[in-house]
Amino acid sequence: MKNIHKFVKIILRFFVSILGVILLGLLIPYLLNPVYRFLPTEVFSGNLFYNPYSQIDSTLWKRCNFHAHCRAWGGITDGGNSPQKNVLSAYKEMGYDYAGISNYQKINILSNHPQGFIPSYEHGFNIKKRHHLVLGADRVSWLDFFFWQNLNHKQFVINNLQRDADFLIINHPQFEESFLPSDFSSLSNYDAIEVLNHYRTSVSHWDSALSSGYYTFLSANDDMHDLYNVQEMGKCLTLINTQSTDRQSIISTLRKGTYLGIKMSEQENETFPMRTQRLKKLPYPLKINMKGDTIELQMNQIVNQISFIGQNGILKKEVTNSDTAIYIFSNKDTYIRIEIRDKEDNLLLFNPIARTKTPVIIPPQRAEINIFCTTVKYAVETILILLLTMVLVRWRKKKIK
Repeated sequence: MKNIHKFVKIILRFFVSILGVILLGLLIPYLLNPVYRFLPTEVFSGNLFYNPYSQIDSTLWKRCNFHAHCRAWGGITDGGNSPQKNVLSAYKEMGYDYAGISNYQKINILSNHPQGFIPSYEHGFNIKKRHHLVLGADRVSWLDFFFWQNLNHKQFVINNLQRDADFLIINHPQFEESFLPSDFSSLSNYDAIEVLNHYRTSVSHWDSALSSGYYTFLSANDDMHDLYNVQEMGKCLTLINTQSTDRQSIISTLRKGTYLGIKMSEQENETFPMRTQRLKKLPYPLKINMKGDTIELQMNQIVNQISFIGQNGILKKEVTNSDTAIYIFSNKDTYIRIEIRDKEDNLLLFNPIARTKTPVIIPPQRAEINIFCTTVKYAVETILILLLTMVLVRWRKKKIK
């Protein structure tokens, strides 16, 4: 009986030690992050307009999905019943021109790399599901803040991920309220926000960033975990305007914003063949031109509703039952983005046309390290660690005696 009790104590100590090491590992990042000074924002201004659709070719629209999960990590993550080959084949059968795999904390390595392969993964293993889609990554970052995150933590993660990304997307910010709309009036150094996702729609977060003068693109992806669920696959997609689907062409097109995001409407008892046919019938723009201060939009088919959205997400104009629409920028308009509802109530979102002072619009870097506050933070942390170490050493000596 005595031996059993001793054995149990050893096992308990072992597990407590393991939990202690894990807890320590999860807390260490909180010691590392700097304190940022978030700079004042300025709305878009200038006499020029950045139009990401100025040179589109209406014959080159291609269907893409960049956020999907397959079996990884031995099947313990969500997506375990979706083998990689089946996922890629399913998207091909639905008529997609590019389908990417983005598993949690793991870059997908295809056995035979097609020309268009973009190494990518979904970053984030924290409680609030603050996730990022890292396109063009060469390595996985394990820096994250597991328990809580303020703006300093969020910006630190973004800066760390951007170093290894061709294109960095903040995923589904509305999901679990992982990011607040107000966060996007301060955060910077990312490329896009996943506005459309089968879990959530995050339009208010996007408008918050744009209204504060940070030019960021939208992203629209399935975030598919179950390839047998029609509500997860072929639900949200990115329609990009590019001649080729090789890695360089796709990334270049994304960085120019020459694409739109689509979220398919709910259809009762819909099957995958039915969804595939609906995807083929989706409307697309023939032209989106700027003539002076006027937007000229022409679609390939008549749609139910064309909305022009401006500063703070305010509806500026609405056109119904038409395949064309125009909008004239007023002096107060800083940006205008277009929303369309087609005849099946599918939602189409377009990247914004924004005022600018230069031909190329460059998002501002709005966070700089506050040297004084960061130094004080590190000093306080060092003192606390030393005090804790002294307490533990004394406690250990007393226990030995």
